[in-house]
This record gives sequence, C-alpha cells and structure tokens, in this order.
Amino acid sequence: MIKYIDRRETLERYKEEHESLKKLVLTLSEREALSPNTVDRWSIKDVISHLAAWNWEAIDEVDRVLKNEATWPARYEGKIGEDDYNKKEVEKRKDRVWKDVIQEWDDSFWAQVKRMEQISEEEWKHQSGNQLWSDGTPVTVYSLFAYEYEGEGHEGGHAVQLRKLLVKEK
Repeated sequence: MIKYIDRRETLERYKEEHESLKKLVLTLSEREALSPNTVDRWSIKDVISHLAAWNWEAIDEVDRVLKNEATWPARYEGKIGEDDYNKKEVEKRKDRVWKDVIQEWDDSFWAQVKRMEQISEEEWKHQSGNQLWSDGTPVTVYSLFAYEYEGEGHEGGHAVQLRKLLVKEK
C-alpha cells in the first residue's frame, strides 16, 4: 500500500538525492560513464538517461492524474511495460554525448521540481477518477512520487546503487 507522503518533505528529499547523485556523476570520466554493463546491461550514462526520461514522464503524468486520465497503472505496473519504456528512452539518448545527457537529466529534474511546487496541496492529494494501483491504493499525484528504490526515492536509489558499484570497481 502506498502511504501518503508530504509534498514539501518529498521535494526536499528529492533535491537532496538529486544533488547527491549529481555530485557523484560529475566525478566520473566520460570513459567511466560510457563503460557498458556497469549496471546490468546499462552504462552509467544509460542510468542517467533513464532518470531524465522518467522525470519528464512524471511531469506529464501529474497532468494526466489531475485530468482523471492517469496512464501509469496500465502502462507501467507490469514489468514488460516498464522495461519497454526504459529501453526505448535509453536508446533515444544513445548517441548523445555524456555532458548533454547530464544536462538533460538536470533540466528534467528541475522541471519536475517546478511542477511539484506549482500544484496545490489539494492537487497533490487528487485522485485520478476511480483509478487504483494493483495493490488497491488510489492513483493520486503524491503516489507518483512515492516510488522507492534501494530504500530511497528514484534518484537516491540509483545513487546508492552506483556508489556500491563504483566502490567494488576500485
């Protein structure tokens, strides 16, 4: 079950996690970032591409939830839909240089923060019609940001993952 999360606390957590991951990413050489199969089959560049894609997608999904037209439960709750989206979005960014991927990721993050700051508390709690996640939890704006990975938010979870991998390599 997805529990309610406070918007301001979520924003602060997201900002801290982003800055932590950004600090880590900026220490990497392009060679390290592009090295294949660092994170399963992905390079670190692929992970950052994936985060940029999901940040943009979250902005769009907030608007869909507010219009009672949420798509995430149908599109991404199944592993296949999520995997297909990740593959497509990472592939879209394959030919971009590392520096540009970092910039897009940072831009997408701050655009997401801006969207989160623009919505009212009432909108933060808004339920998309009668839509439910597979566990029966209502699809709300806040539920889009309740995802945890490695015990952290999305970016924080990838920061934990990358730190572990980079420590093993040294």
